[in-house]
Parts: sequence; structure tokens; C-alpha cells
Amino acid sequence: MPAKIESLAWEYFTYAPAGSRCTACRKEIKTVELARRGNLERPSGQRVVIYRHADKCPE
Repeated sequence: MPAKIESLAWEYFTYAPAGSRCTACRKEIKTVELARRGNLERPSGQRVVIYRHADKCPE
């Protein structure tokens, strides 16, 4: 089960680095796909950058 997300803020649309995975569907985001870049804060206070598909996740 994924860790509980305390706070999440979407920053902007960009191209994800090679090998990035969508945190919603766990599928790889291709380097030519637009992605949403987010920044979340874990309960420990550490901030982590995450990426999700810009539109809906592929099936």
C-alpha cells in the first residue's frame, strides 16, 4: 500500500525524466509525454517530486 500523502501541490506540466513512473497507475511515463509535476510532503517533513500522466492514465 502506498504511503499516506500529507500534502500535494501540482506545480506545472513538463516532460518527466526517463524512467519516471506515474504515481497513480504505476506505469512508466514516456519521455515524449507531457506529465504533471508535483511536490508532496511526507509525514517526516521530507519533500518528494512526483509525476503523473497529464491526461488520464493509459489503460
